[in-house]
Order: sequence, then structure tokens, then C-alpha cells
Amino acid sequence: MLKHACREGDVKLVGVPMEDTLSFRPGTRFAPQKIRQILPYLEYTTLFGNVARPLCDLGDVDLLQGRPEENLARIEATLQKVDPPFIILGGEHTATLAALSVVKPDVYIHIDAHFDLRDEWPPGQRLSHATFARRAHEKLGFYAIYIGVRAYDDEERRYTEKAGFYVVEGRDFTREAIADAVSTASGRVYLTLDIDVLDPSEAPGVGTPEAGGLSFRKLEYLLADLILTLRPAAVDIMEYSPPNDVSDITATKVVRLLLHVASMLQSRA
Repeated sequence: MLKHACREGDVKLVGVPMEDTLSFRPGTRFAPQKIRQILPYLEYTTLFGNVARPLCDLGDVDLLQGRPEENLARIEATLQKVDPPFIILGGEHTATLAALSVVKPDVYIHIDAHFDLRDEWPPGQRLSHATFARRAHEKLGFYAIYIGVRAYDDEERRYTEKAGFYVVEGRDFTREAIADAVSTASGRVYLTLDIDVLDPSEAPGVGTPEAGGLSFRKLEYLLADLILTLRPAAVDIMEYSPPNDVSDITATKVVRLLLHVASMLQSRA
């Protein structure tokens, strides 16, 4: 399913094994390696049939453990050389800040249990997986649509209101609500997916699990609605944590989502 020589129109895969600022359970740096390990053993069938062309695997960005600013610079330098469409496989969510700096979207789609809009987290730390979206918005000024959030600080909710973001909380999730959200978007799109948007019963392998999340099937259809309608330049799948997984329950879902996204980006290309 993976190849190393890219052709025009191929969907590229970039691994970003970053893990420098996690606030709860570690392990995301092992995600790209784990997904590549099990990918050959699973079928490639998605909601839209089998993936037509292999993903062009560009390998992992070479990172330094514990150096978030340096690692973001390295990720950004790598992505500057990658033409859309591409998929980033993380790694902690902070890495998305580098991707946003490259893509410079008009619209940012954030599918996650959390807003990641704190000003500091932990207190005194302004760059982390819980603050990166705020740093990105301060820098780039994009319009954002948040989907699936169910655990946040009041400060973050106020920030979304002041910024004019569209928020579909987890308890309000319906396809009609998503259609309303999509109708507000136009321009260049970047989509990020934090695996913890799924309920922990379906995806235990995450660093910050939150009860009450989406089902896998709902997430599949959500991604189809968003990607086929908004045609993002790039997508990332973040915060899978193999050491916290159980019998590869989460890993198999990440593989399926990776193939699902690739099939739709191939259609876009």
C-alpha cells in the first residue's frame, strides 16, 4: 500500500513522530512506525471501494526529542517541499502548527475532543498540544470550524466566540449540523483529526481520552462529508498513542481512516 517514488497526483504520506509537550499519557512518537507495521496486513477497502493507488510514503521527519520549536521548524521545512494533497501522520497535535504555517488555509477544520485553544498549558507553557491552535490563529488569522469538542476550559469557549468560529459540540453532532457548518466555509482548507474525538471505548490508544465521543462509523461519514465537499489541500491524523492501545483496537481504526482519507484525496487530485 506504500511506495516511495511519487508520481504527479499521488497522495503523499509524511510521518511526524513528535512528542515534546504532551500533558497526560505519552506514546504518540511511536504512531507512524506502528501504522506502517500493520498496514500491509489489513485490507484496503473503504466506503468508496479499494484505494486505487498506493500512498507515496515520504518517511518520517527527522526530529529531536524535547525540542518543540526546533521540531516545528524541521516539519515546516519538510512540508514546504511537498505538493498537496498530503496526509500527515502524527505524533502530537502541536505538529499541526507547522503544517498550518505551510498550507496557510482560509478555513481550518478541527475534529477533536478538545479545542486546543488554551493560552498556556500547563500553566506557564505557551506552546503545547493544548495551545497550538491558538498560536496558529494568532499567526494566520484563519476561520475555524470545530467538530466533536466535549472537554474544554471556559476561556477556550470564549475565544471561539470572540474569533467567530463555528462550533459543533459532540453532543450536538448530526449530519445536518455538519452541513450547516460546511455552508460557512470557502477557500483553501486544512483538516486535522485528533483520534481522541472517538469515544475511548472505540479508541483507547490516545494520550488524553474523554468519555462521550463519536463512534467510528459516524467519524467515517463525517470525513466523507467534509473532504468530498471542501476538498482540503491536506489532512492530518494526530495523537494516536500505541503504548496506550489495547490489542491494536485503535491502530486498526487509524489505518482504516488513513485509507479512507487517501481514497477521497485521490479523487480530489
